[in-house]
Amino acid sequence: MKIGFIGAGRVGKSLGLYFKSHDLNVLGYYSRTAKSAQDAAILTASREFTTLKALADSSDIIFITVPDQALAEIDRKAAAIIQEYAIKPAITWIHVSGAHPSFCLDSIKKAGCAVGSMHPLQSFSEPVPSAARLSQAWFTIEGTEKAVQAVKTILAKTGGNYSLIEAENKPLYHAGACVISNFLVTLVESGIQCFEASGMGREDVFRAIEPLIDATLSNIREKGTIDALTGPIVRGDFNTVGAHLQALEARLPLELDFYKSLALKTALMLDGKRLTPEQTKKFQRILEEKTHV
Repeated sequence: MKIGFIGAGRVGKSLGLYFKSHDLNVLGYYSRTAKSAQDAAILTASREFTTLKALADSSDIIFITVPDQALAEIDRKAAAIIQEYAIKPAITWIHVSGAHPSFCLDSIKKAGCAVGSMHPLQSFSEPVPSAARLSQAWFTIEGTEKAVQAVKTILAKTGGNYSLIEAENKPLYHAGACVISNFLVTLVESGIQCFEASGMGREDVFRAIEPLIDATLSNIREKGTIDALTGPIVRGDFNTVGAHLQALEARLPLELDFYKSLALKTALMLDGKRLTPEQTKKFQRILEEKTHV
């Protein structure tokens, strides 16, 4: 199976290296900018393609690793090329967006090709370490029967774990990925601002919170979310939560609503499990009060 890529950014390069490391035939890259395709080809010991037609002529399966906003343009261009040059309909086209289903390649599908999506549940930085992390990543796949089978065949060779997902569920799935990956960064930044307001230097804060973050993630892995929780809410410590609210309102008012939202979500998550209904209701009253100072 000859694998081509449209898009030569971090995701495309990382997937290319990942596939190559499992002896899959990575043919090469096409990109809007020749330099990007050249760099990806050099990194993966593959070829640079100067036209989309040339890539399509040579590939059995094409992974579209472009930003989400470029998918519609690629769909139109690829479909036009397939129809104009009678490109073989046996090509399978796969995009890697987490938010969008394979429907966004509808023009390619109407031109007679199999289409699908394969999303690696991983954040991407530099290609080499990202490719190494893909060996532990989970993939979600959907699309036409032929496209799904093609991706399954590839992941069988790489040993990748995967789940099938219904196309209409991808936005919700991607929202979950964003909460866990993107908003974790936001959450950490909010906590850092609290530490800084208390007088700690930012560099010291980073050193101090690293083992705390590691221990929290370890607890989640070992115990699950409900039993991993520690702190004043799970203890039903209303006075401490009240003190937090007072301090935030006085010193970091922009963080107050964020704290309230997370605290309420935490209490509701624990309701009937590690908090009694009465404790949950009391937390709700405290967190819904307008002023705390």
